[in-house]
Amino acid sequence: MQRYFAPVVSSKALLSEADRHHLLDVMRTPVGANIEIVDGGDIFSAKVVSKDPLEIAVGEKLSRESELPSSLLLAFALLKHGNDEWILEKGTELGVASFCPFISSRTIVRVDEQEDQDKKRERYLKIVKGAAEQSKRSLIPEVQPIRSFEELLKTPADVRLLAYENFSDEVETLPEALKGVKPHQTCLVLIGPEGGFSPAEAEEAKGKGFTFVSLGRRILRAETAAIYAASVFGYALEAERKA
Repeated sequence: MQRYFAPVVSSKALLSEADRHHLLDVMRTPVGANIEIVDGGDIFSAKVVSKDPLEIAVGEKLSRESELPSSLLLAFALLKHGNDEWILEKGTELGVASFCPFISSRTIVRVDEQEDQDKKRERYLKIVKGAAEQSKRSLIPEVQPIRSFEELLKTPADVRLLAYENFSDEVETLPEALKGVKPHQTCLVLIGPEGGFSPAEAEEAKGKGFTFVSLGRRILRAETAAIYAASVFGYALEAERKA
């Protein structure tokens, strides 16, 4: 069933122009079709009453829990070939609460102009919204503005982890580190660019209270590492919920 994020006013859903186009022109949704509307995290059943003008009648509130009990803030460096967009899409499906794109010393992709950064973030927002609808999320993940590595380290979180492969034999694994995450806490996980974090950046993060974690014995591509982190986080939190 199609799902759209839209405000509900007087038992009617008010879709954006982009969502109207998707509903009517892309999906060719007929009158009488049942869909779902999400407003402020609440999910409602809804029905297309008419197409011209478009009218969507909102019905009862549905009781479905699709969000993780704790929030993952996934920080990733900008990547080549659109691989950062893959992180956004799959990370949304896996339950990431907030994405924190950044530029570090080894980041190859550069967007120095504010206008370019704004355009990139606008595209990021479209990707996570579409992925949230497709994966039946009740919330659209936040996409924070692109920041420098130094600014990123100031991000507040209850648990702060940095994936640093150079010490993979000396630090605890990500699953072990996540055992201390409690419900309603926030966990910030930093994933480096194609070349990883520099030793100086790792030491700076350590000085800011970040804990080094290992993502395993194999060296992962940056985009794979981000998805691995989101997958492990989701599994750890869902397993804890069932226990």
